[in-house]
Amino acid sequence: MIPRRQKPVYAQDQSKSGLPADRLLQSVLDKMERLIILYTQEIDVLSVGDMSKFQLLQPEKIKLVRECELGIGEISQRKEEMNNCDSVLKSRILASHDSLQELADISKHQCEARFRSLRRIQERLLDAARDKINKSGKGYGRTGKIDAHLSAKPMATAINEAV
Repeated sequence: MIPRRQKPVYAQDQSKSGLPADRLLQSVLDKMERLIILYTQEIDVLSVGDMSKFQLLQPEKIKLVRECELGIGEISQRKEEMNNCDSVLKSRILASHDSLQELADISKHQCEARFRSLRRIQERLLDAARDKINKSGKGYGRTGKIDAHLSAKPMATAINEAV
């Protein structure tokens, strides 16, 4: 009988970070708290309409969100170990999660309001451009070319002007 080979130590179920459970929770909590600060800054920037600062915040926010997701994924994989962790730390993570959810909803609503506002401006500009074209008498056909019948003078007028 051939003996079964054991998995090498590096292939056995281990956490991705290798951190002890309490340190993992603290690490995720630190990232969540930084994300709370970032969301608060984002909401402030959106409320004053400073889109350039809003864009500057996005790379850091995306990075922190990914790190938090990875940490939370690791926490969920190590549920057994998490049962022995400090209950105050666990409750702080839950409170931070609730705060992040609330801030994300506020940010989402402000972004949607900004989008609707820009959409209304775009529609007004397009309407004004259409009105201008319609009033000028020159128009474009379905092919994107100026309609010859709109810019060409009637034959009788052309003959009268020539004579």
